[in-house]
Amino acid sequence: MPFRPWSRARRSHRPSIAAVILGAVLVASLAPTHGIVAAVLLRDVRLEAGPQRGYQFSPSGAVVASKAITLSAKALVKTDQRRVVPNQAGIWLRIANGSLAGLEVRESPTAYIPGIAGETTYGPSTTVRLAPGRYLGYRFEPDWTLASTRYGTVATTTSATTSRRAVIDGRPYVAVASGSWAGTWLPVTAPRALTAQAIACEVPAKPAAATSTVIRRVPTPEPELALTFDMGGRMIPAVAILERLVIDRVCATIFPTGDALATADGAAAAALIRLHPELFEVGDHTQNHCNLRDGGTASDCPTTPATTDRIQSELRDAAASIMASTGLDPRPYWRPPYGAYDTRVRAAATAIGYPITVMWAYDAIDWRAVADGGPTASIMANKIVTNAQTGWIILMHLGGFETFDALPSMLTRLRAAGLQPTTVSDLLR
Repeated sequence: MPFRPWSRARRSHRPSIAAVILGAVLVASLAPTHGIVAAVLLRDVRLEAGPQRGYQFSPSGAVVASKAITLSAKALVKTDQRRVVPNQAGIWLRIANGSLAGLEVRESPTAYIPGIAGETTYGPSTTVRLAPGRYLGYRFEPDWTLASTRYGTVATTTSATTSRRAVIDGRPYVAVASGSWAGTWLPVTAPRALTAQAIACEVPAKPAAATSTVIRRVPTPEPELALTFDMGGRMIPAVAILERLVIDRVCATIFPTGDALATADGAAAAALIRLHPELFEVGDHTQNHCNLRDGGTASDCPTTPATTDRIQSELRDAAASIMASTGLDPRPYWRPPYGAYDTRVRAAATAIGYPITVMWAYDAIDWRAVADGGPTASIMANKIVTNAQTGWIILMHLGGFETFDALPSMLTRLRAAGLQPTTVSDLLR
Protein backbone atom coordinates (compact mmCIF):
# COMPACT_ATOMS: atom_id res chain seq x y z
CA MET A 1 0.00 0.00 0.00
CA PRO A 2 1.61 3.33 -1.04
CA PHE A 3 2.12 6.25 1.29
CA ARG A 4 -0.63 8.81 1.29
CA PRO A 5 1.16 12.18 1.61
CA TRP A 6 -0.82 15.18 2.73
CA SER A 7 -0.16 18.88 2.78
CA ARG A 8 1.83 20.50 5.55
CA ALA A 9 -0.37 22.82 7.61
CA ARG A 10 0.74 26.11 9.11
CA ARG A 11 2.91 25.19 12.08
CA SER A 12 2.48 28.24 14.29
CA HIS A 13 1.07 25.99 17.00
CA ARG A 14 4.31 24.02 17.19
CA PRO A 15 6.93 25.09 19.78
CA SER A 16 10.60 25.29 18.82
CA ILE A 17 12.47 21.96 18.93
CA ALA A 18 14.98 23.13 21.54
CA ALA A 19 16.57 26.18 23.08
CA VAL A 20 20.19 26.57 22.04
CA ILE A 21 22.30 27.41 25.08
CA LEU A 22 25.99 28.29 24.72
CA GLY A 23 25.72 27.41 21.06
CA ALA A 24 25.01 23.71 21.62
CA VAL A 25 22.20 21.31 22.48
CA LEU A 26 22.93 17.78 23.58
CA VAL A 27 20.39 15.22 22.40
CA ALA A 28 19.61 12.79 25.22
CA SER A 29 20.32 9.11 24.57
CA LEU A 30 19.54 6.02 26.57
CA ALA A 31 22.38 4.26 28.37
CA PRO A 32 20.88 0.81 28.98
CA THR A 33 23.90 -0.56 30.86
CA HIS A 34 23.21 1.60 33.89
CA GLY A 35 19.66 2.79 33.21
CA ILE A 36 20.46 6.52 33.23
CA VAL A 37 19.52 8.91 30.45
CA ALA A 38 22.10 11.58 29.63
CA ALA A 39 21.60 15.15 30.78
CA VAL A 40 20.60 17.82 28.29
CA LEU A 41 21.46 21.50 28.13
CA LEU A 42 18.19 23.24 28.98
CA ARG A 43 15.95 21.86 26.29
CA ASP A 44 12.37 23.07 26.02
CA VAL A 45 9.64 21.03 27.66
CA ARG A 46 6.02 21.52 26.69
CA LEU A 47 3.56 21.03 29.54
CA GLU A 48 0.05 20.72 28.16
CA ALA A 49 -2.97 22.34 29.80
CA GLY A 50 -4.45 20.38 32.68
CA PRO A 51 -3.08 18.57 35.72
CA GLN A 52 0.70 18.15 36.04
CA ARG A 53 2.62 16.55 38.88
CA GLY A 54 6.31 16.73 39.71
CA TYR A 55 8.25 14.38 41.98
CA GLN A 56 11.47 14.30 43.97
CA PHE A 57 13.04 10.85 44.25
CA SER A 58 15.56 9.25 46.56
CA PRO A 59 18.59 7.48 45.00
CA SER A 60 16.59 4.23 45.13
CA GLY A 61 13.61 5.79 43.37
CA ALA A 62 11.34 6.24 46.37
CA VAL A 63 9.12 9.33 46.26
CA VAL A 64 10.49 11.92 48.67
CA ALA A 65 8.15 14.78 47.73
CA SER A 66 5.60 15.70 45.08
CA LYS A 67 3.71 18.73 43.89
CA ALA A 68 0.54 18.93 41.80
CA ILE A 69 -0.43 21.93 39.68
CA THR A 70 -3.11 22.62 37.10
CA LEU A 71 -2.21 24.63 34.02
CA SER A 72 -5.05 26.61 32.47
CA ALA A 73 -3.09 26.71 29.20
CA LYS A 74 0.02 25.08 27.77
CA ALA A 75 3.39 26.21 29.11
CA LEU A 76 6.98 25.99 27.90
CA VAL A 77 9.61 25.36 30.58
CA LYS A 78 13.16 23.96 30.53
CA THR A 79 14.65 20.61 31.45
CA ASP A 80 18.28 19.98 32.39
CA GLN A 81 18.04 16.20 32.69
CA ARG A 82 16.18 13.32 31.09
CA ARG A 83 16.63 9.97 32.79
CA VAL A 84 15.34 6.62 33.98
CA VAL A 85 14.50 6.64 37.70
CA PRO A 86 15.21 3.39 39.58
CA ASN A 87 12.02 1.44 40.36
CA GLN A 88 9.83 3.95 38.51
CA ALA A 89 8.19 3.36 35.13
CA GLY A 90 8.89 5.59 32.17
CA ILE A 91 11.34 8.38 31.43
CA TRP A 92 11.60 11.44 33.68
CA LEU A 93 12.35 15.07 32.89
CA ARG A 94 13.83 17.31 35.58
CA ILE A 95 12.25 20.75 35.32
CA ALA A 96 14.63 23.67 35.67
CA ASN A 97 12.22 26.59 36.02
CA GLY A 98 8.62 27.47 36.73
CA SER A 99 6.24 26.06 39.33
CA LEU A 100 7.76 22.57 39.15
CA ALA A 101 11.42 23.67 39.23
CA GLY A 102 13.68 21.03 40.76
CA LEU A 103 11.06 18.28 40.39
CA GLU A 104 10.76 15.54 37.76
CA VAL A 105 7.75 14.87 35.54
CA ARG A 106 7.10 11.68 33.63
CA GLU A 107 7.60 12.08 29.90
CA SER A 108 4.30 11.68 28.04
CA PRO A 109 2.17 13.36 25.34
CA THR A 110 1.25 15.95 28.01
CA ALA A 111 4.84 16.62 29.20
CA TYR A 112 7.55 16.30 26.56
CA ILE A 113 10.56 17.69 24.76
CA PRO A 114 9.20 18.97 21.42
CA GLY A 115 10.60 17.01 18.51
CA ILE A 116 12.86 14.00 19.05
CA ALA A 117 14.42 12.88 22.33
CA GLY A 118 16.12 9.77 23.60
CA GLU A 119 17.06 8.28 20.25
CA THR A 120 18.68 4.83 20.51
CA THR A 121 20.14 2.67 17.77
CA TYR A 122 20.25 -1.12 17.79
CA GLY A 123 23.30 -3.00 16.61
CA PRO A 124 22.50 -5.45 15.21
CA SER A 125 18.95 -4.51 14.29
CA THR A 126 16.04 -6.12 16.13
CA THR A 127 12.34 -6.70 15.48
CA VAL A 128 9.12 -4.99 16.42
CA ARG A 129 6.00 -7.14 16.90
CA LEU A 130 2.69 -6.32 15.20
CA ALA A 131 -0.37 -8.18 16.49
CA PRO A 132 -3.47 -8.47 14.28
CA GLY A 133 -4.99 -5.04 13.93
CA ARG A 134 -5.00 -1.71 12.11
CA TYR A 135 -1.90 0.48 12.11
CA LEU A 136 -0.69 3.93 11.14
CA GLY A 137 2.95 4.54 10.33
CA TYR A 138 4.34 8.07 10.22
CA ARG A 139 6.95 9.95 8.23
CA PHE A 140 8.37 13.14 9.73
CA GLU A 141 9.98 16.22 8.28
CA PRO A 142 13.55 17.11 9.36
CA ASP A 143 12.08 19.33 12.10
CA TRP A 144 9.92 16.38 13.28
CA THR A 145 6.63 17.81 12.13
CA LEU A 146 4.40 15.27 10.45
CA ALA A 147 4.95 14.78 6.71
CA SER A 148 2.81 11.77 5.71
CA THR A 149 1.23 8.58 6.97
CA ARG A 150 0.75 5.01 5.89
CA TYR A 151 -2.26 2.96 6.90
CA GLY A 152 -2.46 -0.81 6.78
CA THR A 153 -3.95 -3.86 8.44
CA VAL A 154 -2.24 -6.93 9.87
CA ALA A 155 -4.23 -10.18 9.72
CA THR A 156 -1.85 -12.40 11.69
CA THR A 157 0.93 -11.62 14.14
CA THR A 158 4.01 -10.49 12.27
CA SER A 159 7.22 -8.57 12.84
CA ALA A 160 9.35 -5.94 11.15
CA THR A 161 12.99 -5.00 11.43
CA THR A 162 14.01 -1.87 13.34
CA SER A 163 17.36 -0.33 14.14
CA ARG A 164 16.20 2.83 15.94
CA ARG A 165 13.78 3.90 18.59
CA ALA A 166 13.02 7.38 19.87
CA VAL A 167 10.47 9.51 21.65
CA ILE A 168 8.85 12.10 19.38
CA ASP A 169 6.66 14.73 21.04
CA GLY A 170 6.40 12.49 24.08
CA ARG A 171 5.28 9.41 22.14
CA PRO A 172 7.58 6.37 21.76
CA TYR A 173 8.27 5.11 18.22
CA VAL A 174 10.50 2.68 16.36
CA ALA A 175 11.82 3.32 12.85
CA VAL A 176 10.94 0.40 10.58
CA ALA A 177 13.70 -0.67 8.21
CA SER A 178 12.16 -3.60 6.33
CA GLY A 179 8.91 -4.99 4.99
CA SER A 180 5.76 -3.09 4.07
CA TRP A 181 6.26 -0.54 6.85
CA ALA A 182 9.85 0.35 5.84
CA GLY A 183 10.57 4.06 6.01
CA THR A 184 7.96 4.85 8.64
CA TRP A 185 7.95 5.33 12.38
CA LEU A 186 5.50 3.04 14.18
CA PRO A 187 4.24 4.03 17.63
CA VAL A 188 4.98 1.44 20.32
CA THR A 189 3.28 0.77 23.62
CA ALA A 190 6.11 2.07 25.87
CA PRO A 191 9.50 3.77 25.46
CA ARG A 192 11.39 0.47 25.60
CA ALA A 193 8.67 -1.83 24.31
CA LEU A 194 9.00 -3.35 20.86
CA THR A 195 5.29 -3.98 20.33
CA ALA A 196 3.58 -1.70 17.82
CA GLN A 197 0.50 0.19 18.99
CA ALA A 198 -2.59 -0.50 16.90
CA ILE A 199 -5.54 1.81 16.29
CA ALA A 200 -7.99 1.07 19.10
CA CYS A 201 -11.14 2.71 17.69
CA GLU A 202 -13.26 1.82 14.66
CA VAL A 203 -15.04 3.37 11.68
CA PRO A 204 -17.52 0.63 10.76
CA ALA A 205 -20.18 0.89 8.09
CA LYS A 206 -22.99 3.26 8.99
CA PRO A 207 -26.32 1.73 10.00
CA ALA A 208 -29.09 1.43 7.46
CA ALA A 209 -31.70 3.34 9.47
CA ALA A 210 -35.20 3.60 8.07
CA THR A 211 -37.12 5.44 10.78
CA SER A 212 -36.44 8.91 12.09
CA THR A 213 -34.53 8.96 15.37
CA VAL A 214 -32.60 11.41 17.54
CA ILE A 215 -29.49 10.20 19.36
CA ARG A 216 -27.61 11.87 22.18
CA ARG A 217 -26.25 8.81 23.91
CA VAL A 218 -26.00 5.22 22.66
CA PRO A 219 -26.56 2.30 25.04
CA THR A 220 -23.49 0.11 24.57
CA PRO A 221 -21.61 -2.44 26.66
CA GLU A 222 -18.32 -1.17 25.24
CA PRO A 223 -16.35 1.44 27.25
CA GLU A 224 -16.50 4.00 24.46
CA LEU A 225 -17.79 7.50 23.74
CA ALA A 226 -18.09 9.38 20.47
CA LEU A 227 -16.12 12.53 19.73
CA THR A 228 -17.93 14.70 17.19
CA PHE A 229 -16.66 17.95 15.71
CA ASP A 230 -18.81 20.51 13.94
CA MET A 231 -16.99 22.31 11.13
CA GLY A 232 -18.29 25.73 10.23
CA GLY A 233 -17.67 29.39 10.99
CA ARG A 234 -14.30 29.81 12.72
CA MET A 235 -11.78 27.55 10.98
CA ILE A 236 -8.31 28.70 12.10
CA PRO A 237 -7.30 25.59 14.16
CA ALA A 238 -9.20 22.98 12.13
CA VAL A 239 -6.20 21.45 10.37
CA ALA A 240 -4.11 21.42 13.56
CA ILE A 241 -6.90 19.64 15.45
CA LEU A 242 -7.27 17.00 12.74
CA GLU A 243 -3.50 16.47 12.67
CA ARG A 244 -3.53 15.91 16.42
CA LEU A 245 -6.29 13.33 16.04
CA VAL A 246 -4.23 11.59 13.34
CA ILE A 247 -1.04 11.49 15.40
CA ASP A 248 -2.98 10.13 18.41
CA ARG A 249 -4.97 7.68 16.25
CA VAL A 250 -8.35 9.02 17.37
CA CYS A 251 -11.52 8.14 15.48
CA ALA A 252 -14.11 10.93 15.22
CA THR A 253 -17.27 11.98 13.40
CA ILE A 254 -17.03 15.34 11.57
CA PHE A 255 -20.04 17.48 10.61
CA PRO A 256 -18.99 20.04 7.96
CA THR A 257 -21.08 22.80 6.46
CA GLY A 258 -20.87 23.43 2.74
CA ASP A 259 -19.81 27.03 3.40
CA ALA A 260 -16.87 25.90 5.54
CA LEU A 261 -15.64 23.51 2.86
CA ALA A 262 -15.49 26.41 0.39
CA THR A 263 -12.75 28.13 2.45
CA ALA A 264 -9.02 27.43 2.15
CA ASP A 265 -8.86 26.01 5.68
CA GLY A 266 -11.97 23.95 5.04
CA ALA A 267 -10.47 22.48 1.88
CA ALA A 268 -7.27 21.58 3.77
CA ALA A 269 -9.31 19.96 6.55
CA ALA A 270 -11.36 18.01 4.00
CA ALA A 271 -8.14 16.75 2.39
CA LEU A 272 -7.02 15.31 5.74
CA ILE A 273 -10.38 13.67 6.29
CA ARG A 274 -10.23 12.17 2.80
CA LEU A 275 -6.79 10.70 3.49
CA HIS A 276 -7.90 9.05 6.74
CA PRO A 277 -11.16 7.11 6.31
CA GLU A 278 -9.71 4.66 8.85
CA LEU A 279 -10.19 7.41 11.48
CA PHE A 280 -12.89 9.79 10.27
CA GLU A 281 -16.50 9.63 9.14
CA VAL A 282 -18.75 12.53 8.22
CA GLY A 283 -22.28 13.78 8.73
CA ASP A 284 -24.18 16.71 7.19
CA HIS A 285 -24.31 20.09 8.98
CA THR A 286 -26.19 21.87 6.14
CA GLN A 287 -24.91 24.34 3.57
CA ASN A 288 -25.37 27.70 5.31
CA HIS A 289 -25.79 26.84 9.02
CA CYS A 290 -29.29 28.31 9.19
CA ASN A 291 -31.73 27.80 12.03
CA LEU A 292 -34.12 25.58 10.08
CA ARG A 293 -36.71 25.40 12.82
CA ASP A 294 -37.10 29.10 13.72
CA GLY A 295 -35.43 31.06 10.92
CA GLY A 296 -32.17 33.09 10.90
CA THR A 297 -29.33 33.52 11.73
CA ALA A 298 -27.22 34.61 8.75
CA SER A 299 -27.95 37.02 5.94
CA ASP A 300 -28.53 34.22 3.45
CA CYS A 301 -30.89 32.31 5.75
CA PRO A 302 -34.69 32.64 5.71
CA THR A 303 -36.00 34.83 8.53
CA THR A 304 -38.94 32.48 9.09
CA PRO A 305 -38.97 28.70 9.60
CA ALA A 306 -37.42 27.02 6.58
CA THR A 307 -39.72 25.33 4.11
CA THR A 308 -39.36 21.64 3.34
CA ASP A 309 -37.69 22.51 0.04
CA ARG A 310 -35.18 24.80 1.78
CA ILE A 311 -34.38 22.21 4.45
CA GLN A 312 -33.72 19.59 1.82
CA SER A 313 -31.67 21.91 -0.40
CA GLU A 314 -29.52 22.84 2.60
CA LEU A 315 -28.75 19.16 3.14
CA ARG A 316 -28.33 18.27 -0.54
CA ASP A 317 -26.01 21.21 -1.30
CA ALA A 318 -23.81 20.43 1.69
CA ALA A 319 -23.74 16.72 0.82
CA ALA A 320 -22.49 17.48 -2.68
CA SER A 321 -19.60 19.50 -1.25
CA ILE A 322 -18.84 16.93 1.44
CA MET A 323 -18.69 14.01 -0.98
CA ALA A 324 -16.66 15.95 -3.55
CA SER A 325 -14.06 17.10 -0.99
CA THR A 326 -13.82 14.14 1.39
CA GLY A 327 -14.96 11.23 -0.76
CA LEU A 328 -17.33 10.23 2.05
CA ASP A 329 -21.14 10.09 2.11
CA PRO A 330 -22.63 11.93 5.11
CA ARG A 331 -25.91 9.97 5.07
CA PRO A 332 -27.70 8.94 7.24
CA TYR A 333 -26.27 11.39 9.82
CA TRP A 334 -27.08 15.06 10.07
CA ARG A 335 -26.77 17.62 12.84
CA PRO A 336 -29.15 20.60 12.89
CA PRO A 337 -27.40 23.96 13.28
CA TYR A 338 -27.86 25.37 16.80
CA GLY A 339 -29.43 22.02 17.73
CA ALA A 340 -32.72 23.46 16.44
CA TYR A 341 -35.18 20.92 15.06
CA ASP A 342 -38.77 19.78 15.37
CA THR A 343 -40.87 16.99 13.93
CA ARG A 344 -41.36 18.83 10.63
CA VAL A 345 -37.63 19.47 10.15
CA ARG A 346 -36.77 15.87 10.97
CA ALA A 347 -39.39 14.58 8.54
CA ALA A 348 -37.93 16.69 5.72
CA ALA A 349 -34.43 15.38 6.46
CA THR A 350 -35.56 11.76 6.74
CA ALA A 351 -37.31 11.96 3.36
CA ILE A 352 -33.96 12.51 1.58
CA GLY A 353 -31.86 9.97 3.45
CA TYR A 354 -31.09 11.61 6.81
CA PRO A 355 -33.16 9.72 9.40
CA ILE A 356 -30.54 9.95 12.19
CA THR A 357 -30.39 13.34 13.88
CA VAL A 358 -27.13 13.35 15.84
CA MET A 359 -27.31 15.59 18.90
CA TRP A 360 -25.06 15.40 21.96
CA ALA A 361 -24.96 14.39 25.62
CA TYR A 362 -22.32 17.03 26.40
CA ASP A 363 -21.41 20.34 24.77
CA ALA A 364 -17.79 21.43 25.33
CA ILE A 365 -18.80 25.09 24.73
CA ASP A 366 -15.53 25.44 22.81
CA TRP A 367 -17.23 27.76 20.31
CA ARG A 368 -17.11 30.52 22.96
CA ALA A 369 -13.85 32.40 23.62
CA VAL A 370 -12.45 32.53 27.16
CA ALA A 371 -12.88 36.32 27.15
CA ASP A 372 -16.60 35.80 26.49
CA GLY A 373 -17.06 33.24 29.25
CA GLY A 374 -15.92 30.15 27.40
CA PRO A 375 -13.82 27.45 29.09
CA THR A 376 -10.05 27.41 29.27
CA ALA A 377 -8.35 24.36 27.79
CA SER A 378 -7.88 22.91 31.28
CA ILE A 379 -11.49 23.44 32.33
CA MET A 380 -12.78 21.99 29.06
CA ALA A 381 -10.68 18.84 29.34
CA ASN A 382 -11.45 18.38 33.03
CA LYS A 383 -15.21 18.71 32.60
CA ILE A 384 -15.28 16.18 29.80
CA VAL A 385 -13.05 13.71 31.63
CA THR A 386 -14.87 13.96 34.97
CA ASN A 387 -18.39 13.85 33.51
CA ALA A 388 -18.01 11.52 30.52
CA GLN A 389 -19.96 8.29 30.50
CA THR A 390 -20.05 5.25 28.26
CA GLY A 391 -22.05 5.87 25.09
CA TRP A 392 -21.98 9.65 25.33
CA ILE A 393 -21.78 11.80 22.21
CA ILE A 394 -19.51 14.78 22.85
CA LEU A 395 -19.93 18.01 20.84
CA MET A 396 -16.76 19.93 19.97
CA HIS A 397 -15.76 22.18 17.08
CA LEU A 398 -12.86 22.16 14.63
CA GLY A 399 -12.88 25.94 15.12
CA GLY A 400 -12.99 25.69 18.90
CA PHE A 401 -10.99 28.41 20.66
CA GLU A 402 -9.23 26.15 23.18
CA THR A 403 -9.95 22.75 21.66
CA PHE A 404 -6.47 22.09 20.29
CA ASP A 405 -4.85 22.71 23.67
CA ALA A 406 -7.53 20.71 25.54
CA LEU A 407 -7.10 17.54 23.48
CA PRO A 408 -3.80 16.14 24.88
CA SER A 409 -4.96 16.03 28.50
CA MET A 410 -8.48 14.99 27.56
CA LEU A 411 -7.44 12.11 25.32
CA THR A 412 -4.75 10.84 27.68
CA ARG A 413 -7.04 10.87 30.71
CA LEU A 414 -10.07 9.39 28.93
CA ARG A 415 -8.00 6.46 27.73
CA ALA A 416 -6.37 6.05 31.14
CA ALA A 417 -9.87 5.85 32.62
CA GLY A 418 -10.78 3.11 30.14
CA LEU A 419 -13.01 5.22 27.87
CA GLN A 420 -11.99 4.95 24.22
CA PRO A 421 -12.88 7.93 21.98
CA THR A 422 -14.45 6.70 18.74
CA THR A 423 -17.08 7.41 16.07
CA VAL A 424 -20.85 7.55 16.22
CA SER A 425 -21.00 4.47 13.98
CA ASP A 426 -18.75 2.56 16.36
CA LEU A 427 -21.18 3.27 19.20
CA LEU A 428 -24.19 2.29 17.10
CA ARG A 429 -22.54 -0.92 15.98
